[in-house]
Amino acid sequence: MFNNSSFDFMAIIYAILSIDTILRLFNNWGSFWDDKVTAKDRFLLERVAVFILIPLGVFFHEVGHALATLQVGGEVREFQWRVAWGYVIAVGNFLPVESWWIAFSGNLVSIALGFLAILAVPLVKKAVLKHLFYTFSQAELVYSLVAYPLFSFTAFRGDWVKIYDFSVKPYAQITLGIHLFLVFTLWLNYKTQWLAKLLKIPSLDKNSIDESINEQIITQTERLIIREFQVLDIEALAQIMAKPEVMQFSLDGVLSTKQTAVKIQSFLDSYQKYGYGKWAVIHRQSGRLIGYCGIAVEEIEGKFENELGYRIDSEFWGQGLATEAANACLEYAFTKFNFDYVLGIVEPENQASIRVLEKVGMEFVKESTWCGKVVCIYQVMRE
Repeated sequence: MFNNSSFDFMAIIYAILSIDTILRLFNNWGSFWDDKVTAKDRFLLERVAVFILIPLGVFFHEVGHALATLQVGGEVREFQWRVAWGYVIAVGNFLPVESWWIAFSGNLVSIALGFLAILAVPLVKKAVLKHLFYTFSQAELVYSLVAYPLFSFTAFRGDWVKIYDFSVKPYAQITLGIHLFLVFTLWLNYKTQWLAKLLKIPSLDKNSIDESINEQIITQTERLIIREFQVLDIEALAQIMAKPEVMQFSLDGVLSTKQTAVKIQSFLDSYQKYGYGKWAVIHRQSGRLIGYCGIAVEEIEGKFENELGYRIDSEFWGQGLATEAANACLEYAFTKFNFDYVLGIVEPENQASIRVLEKVGMEFVKESTWCGKVVCIYQVMRE
């Protein structure tokens, strides 16, 4: 059973994410508003749409309920907006159609905000704003037309229970027809991206994406392309991170899609802070993302060190691809950043990873404790 305490807990979590998004936006203000939409920009603007603009949409949703209440001669006894949710307590002797209108009005405002965001896309010049308005429009419409209606018919008993009171003729029946049409249109856009193409969203255009990927290539080998990660890689990497055999020696175990998104964000943060991090490994022949490889900053024995890390999809094991990627990343790191050495941190039981470290020229240094586990420390010098 849902209650205010449950919603307030969710609101606190949502508020924390909103504050974190504001801080990220502040710290990346210059690069975010330049003329180039990067993978990091896309990730950040998606957070802005979900954790900043959606809460504003919730506020105006409740304003819609309040205004409709006043319009039909009722009294707004209580108005609450709690970031991710809210409510209006309307008091009065309402006719059935007036109760229907009060319930529908807030949702009408939410749907209208989604369409206004679409109309705003061609009116702005900056690519990042075009993508921001488009992303918000899709999130707001999915929330208004899909998520909230489904949620209303749970124990929460939200607005859509009243909206679909079919004794209120013909409003409920007309709403149902329009609602189904809009949901179908949303689904069709999800499958074909016809609206993004019609609006010419720069960061969603295929040629723009390909150019962005080309600009972010770190290095290449005979069989691999190694490039920076992008938000578009979340689903592909999540499929790999969900395999138990791939994550056998991971500190976190198998990862969900959300956890993978957090991991990719940590890679993007590392690019910004250090200029390097874990990079996406692309299989040339198939064009598939098959894992990651790169240099991460890790704390071990109280000192921050540059550590080589890699994880390859089990479908591509036994082909020497981890060694090929590791060699390329080490060569790039030593040439680009002039490191004196790079470490490898591996559990003694992970013999496959140890063989990769040895093949790229690393030598065993000592055993140590890292993140509560006994590990072997390997090292390779620049020369």
